[in-house]
Amino acid sequence: MKNGFGDLLKEAREKKGFKYSDIHKILKIDEKYIKALEEEDFNAFERPVYMKLFLNTYARFLKLDLEKINELFSASPQIQEILKDEKLNSKIEAKKEIMKETEAKELKQPLPFIINLNNKTTYFVIAGVVVFLIAAFVLLLKMLNEQKNKAKIEEGKNIYVVQTPQTLKITAKAKSDVWMKARYDGKEEDFLLKNGQEKKFSDITKIVFLVGNAGGVEFVVNGESMGTIGEEGEVINGLVFEVGKNWYIDRNQGFKRESKPLIQEKIPTPSSEIKENPVMDKTTNADTE
Repeated sequence: MKNGFGDLLKEAREKKGFKYSDIHKILKIDEKYIKALEEEDFNAFERPVYMKLFLNTYARFLKLDLEKINELFSASPQIQEILKDEKLNSKIEAKKEIMKETEAKELKQPLPFIINLNNKTTYFVIAGVVVFLIAAFVLLLKMLNEQKNKAKIEEGKNIYVVQTPQTLKITAKAKSDVWMKARYDGKEEDFLLKNGQEKKFSDITKIVFLVGNAGGVEFVVNGESMGTIGEEGEVINGLVFEVGKNWYIDRNQGFKRESKPLIQEKIPTPSSEIKENPVMDKTTNADTE
């Protein structure tokens, strides 16, 4: 689309002198998805919400007007068509569930006749019922198999694979005060990072965060900065870092809503390390910067 969000992305990238490979190294987004964003190729993404997530990350990096970018994204004819299809698919799935429940109820109904082995008609009725039951059973097995395959596909959707080591070393660096929760190795903890503090997680394969102030914390994964994931004051529940995969957001893996803990003078560190950044403690250095 001429003068669409893709043109603005491409123009800003070329103006700053970045190649696709440069963007990939900085944002850890696969080059094919960067190109798809500039070409407004919605088919490259499983769902529009994931395309929008990468779009906001890319546009924020290029210092573009996010409000304008999102308006152009929502006004795109392709996104309108995709949303229509999603609504239609939802209705079809709902009808399938109704049919499945109806068939299950019919199978529980008693036979509407008295069996009389001396009556030839009875044999035909019994044969018809047997055929129906077999057909219903086969149909039910097919539907269950489709649901199982669909669940496997959904489990692997929208996770963009990159080459990573066998374990992760993650550091959360506070740019401003931020309350967070983390789940890893079968345990959960919540903590408050004040401006300049950092918290490290070592030798883990997967970790899920709730971030109370997405624009106030920078993530460093295996020595490479991911930058900030969201805006100042934005809450992100279900931010996942996992071995063999780029970061992604899955709210189904997030935390249940609850009140924030009281601010404590000392941050608990049961299995990880929080340390003060000496540079951030010096007012003179911060003022100079």
